[in-house]
Amino acid sequence: MPGRRPYFKVTVPGIYLSLLISTGLGLLFHLIRGGSLGRLVLYLAAAWITFLAGHFVAEWLDWNFFRVGSINLFAAVLAAVIGLLAAALLAGPERSRRGRGRHRRKS
Repeated sequence: MPGRRPYFKVTVPGIYLSLLISTGLGLLFHLIRGGSLGRLVLYLAAAWITFLAGHFVAEWLDWNFFRVGSINLFAAVLAAVIGLLAAALLAGPERSRRGRGRHRRKS
């Protein structure tokens, strides 16, 4: 119906499944890329946000390519991968903590 507000039906198990899959993607990305605890938090947040955004964009555009329950899995995983790559690119290379502000004693 034209002019009708979109209704996004997401069930509680769908939310749990989304968080489980997006957390797994974030952890896998951190395992591959490496980094500190701060990078892990960045990757998890990026995975959660972009996974849910991908799902909602697919619902809004009425894409039903690969659904699992109430989740548009293909669009959500694709958005999460793009979001993780963008987060890693925007965060830049991780700085080394060695030698920063510390003086070594000579023996």
